[in-house]
Amino acid sequence: MLTRMNTRTSRLALLAAVALLLAGCPYGSEFPLGSPQQAVRDDALLGSWKPTAESEEDFLLTFRSEGGAKLSVLAESPGEEPARYPAFVAELGGRRFLNVRDTEDSGRWYFANYLFHQGRLRLRLVDDELVGERTFPSAEELAAFLLANLDDPRLYGEQEAEEWDWELERQGP
Repeated sequence: MLTRMNTRTSRLALLAAVALLLAGCPYGSEFPLGSPQQAVRDDALLGSWKPTAESEEDFLLTFRSEGGAKLSVLAESPGEEPARYPAFVAELGGRRFLNVRDTEDSGRWYFANYLFHQGRLRLRLVDDELVGERTFPSAEELAAFLLANLDDPRLYGEQEAEEWDWELERQGP
């Protein structure tokens, strides 16, 4: 489990959410979940976030507005080059998903379900376990598949509803 969490952390830090295999792997899609033009604006994300003191992980995510609901995510991890990614928020079935695009490598979109709990940001990556080798001809079909499976623990690599990959605290003002 710890290896899986470390793998997921590298993915997030180097993709803002880009890991190499082992037990599981974040799902990457050629389509985002919805249209960036119809993104949900969530100013509560703006600013810098770091894993809680209880975590052994060390990275910093900084969310900035790029106008309207468009975001950029700066991912910083000690000993690594910082990486910046375009992002936006989409809502599926009342749940919010951060859509992050890996523009430097594959151009694929990666997704992190998130929520705020007691002033902290909780994130969990959509895993490839449920999706498997399926392909989707459109963003709408991908979103419909995920919407139909929001409560399936395999969507998040066998995590139950109360489990999250990261719990982050806001840094600075």
